[in-house]
Amino acid sequence: MMKLLFNNKVHHSAVNAVSERNRQILFLLLLFAMPLVMVAQTDCGTVTDYDGHVYATVQLGNQCWMRENLRVTHYADGTALQLGTTTDADGRCYYYPDGSAAHVERYGLLYSWFTALNGAKPTEDVPSGLQGICPKGWHLPSNFEWMALEDFLGYKEEHRCGTDVNNVAKTMASQEDWYLDVMTKAPECSIMDDPAKNNQSRLNILPAGSFWNSYYGFGTNTGFWTASDGSDVTSPIHYLVNTNATVEINCTPKEAAYSVRCLKD
Repeated sequence: MMKLLFNNKVHHSAVNAVSERNRQILFLLLLFAMPLVMVAQTDCGTVTDYDGHVYATVQLGNQCWMRENLRVTHYADGTALQLGTTTDADGRCYYYPDGSAAHVERYGLLYSWFTALNGAKPTEDVPSGLQGICPKGWHLPSNFEWMALEDFLGYKEEHRCGTDVNNVAKTMASQEDWYLDVMTKAPECSIMDDPAKNNQSRLNILPAGSFWNSYYGFGTNTGFWTASDGSDVTSPIHYLVNTNATVEINCTPKEAAYSVRCLKD
């Protein structure tokens, strides 16, 4: 990203030394470069769910993403979800990250794939057009929409780690809350390899873990449901792990509970 620096105390002789041609070049730089900077730094507003929670957003390429995990306890039509305590394929439930209500404001809630889709037919479309549990005007991203995000980041030098276009976990992950045992060395370009360099994308993904008859991975991993189908019993999640440089795509039991990020229509 181009940054133009100005000094308000420029000496008059230096100003006079600038040729007319250089002045024209500077004008063109201002004319064409500054709008690009503004676009790159501008978010796409906020979104409010049925419960009144307001979410920050981030614009990445032509996609406008929630910058926070969903934490709604109702569908957009007002239908209430139930707090789950066991894995339930038929119920429409939510779960607290690591079983604690104190984590909800920061980490969001965990939902099963069935809950996330709200009975809609799964799709690979771009855009998915599947609202599911998301607020009005937003949708549950398809597998291909998540892949498009990761591709966009991977082909931007400022977002990938090293030369491998798949190394985008760091730019997506938050700088805080990720845990690694002090006796374990973080692999190069992994989330825990110098976390201060994480989150260049501003997606601020936190390690909310999952629920599958018990709670797993809080502080070390997180996954996000897609609107797509894997098989009769599984669906793809996009999965970040503290020791990985890449985002995995794993086919996961649909009854398991993971996080949700919504994408603007």
